Amino acid sequence: MAQGHNISGASLYKNTVLTAKLQVQPEEVAAQVFDEKQALKASQDAIGNRLGDYTFKDRSGRTVRLSDYLGKPLVVSMIYTHCPIICATTTRSLSALKLSQDALGADSFGVLTVGFDTENDIPETMGDFAKHMDVNLPNWEFVSSDPDTINKLSKDLGFTFMPSADGGFNHITQTTFIDGEGRVYLHVYGDEFENKTLLQPLKDLIYNIKTAKPGIAGLTNKVKLFCTVYDVKTGKYKLDYSYFYGTGLGVLATLLITWLIVLEYRRSPKRSYPKNE
Repeated sequence: MAQGHNISGASLYKNTVLTAKLQVQPEEVAAQVFDEKQALKASQDAIGNRLGDYTFKDRSGRTVRLSDYLGKPLVVSMIYTHCPIICATTTRSLSALKLSQDALGADSFGVLTVGFDTENDIPETMGDFAKHMDVNLPNWEFVSSDPDTINKLSKDLGFTFMPSADGGFNHITQTTFIDGEGRVYLHVYGDEFENKTLLQPLKDLIYNIKTAKPGIAGLTNKVKLFCTVYDVKTGKYKLDYSYFYGTGLGVLATLLITWLIVLEYRRSPKRSYPKNE
């Protein structure tokens, strides 16, 4: 799903966005056609890529590295701050990750919003954008970087963007889930998400059955994997163990019946049969 910039809308927020236009000639921009099918292919082909340890500036202007956010799953969203609709909608939708933090733990994953418009997306505007989006979740950072870094990161992510004739960008609207070692695990597309769309990939990464440790720790992870459900009354995710209670009762009933059959068999008199002479 690709989305271009629409300049007919009012400014997304006041006194926070630089309005300088891209230094691209109109005829050069017109010659660049955004191919949605190719963009989607590039996105899917990037699954499994390991991201480079790139350097960014956070909202305070401090230098950070991608590796600072790894060691646990990371949700990456590529935006540009003077996009009036789609990027803002995507960012607001990602606020639903609060429910995932409630269910999985605030420190179980991180979120990284990256500004790819290197001319306008600087620490100050990224910080103002975050404030306007009312982002206050822990472990969610907004960063920017230089053109070379953004181009390399975009290639790693399979994220396609190109300038549009109106001074904005055409780009694929994707949110990427990165595993703890920095590999692309999954993309979700669009600018609005159901809670389960965000929760499930994080559960898969955090409570990976294949790599779960044996014993009590591994069993606990498996229980959490199956038992995290959405409570419509509270609007939050919670652990519901009824699945395991029902399964456990079924297993106990089967064992009890088997034991009774064996006991009855042992108690029954053994029959003797005449020998053939």
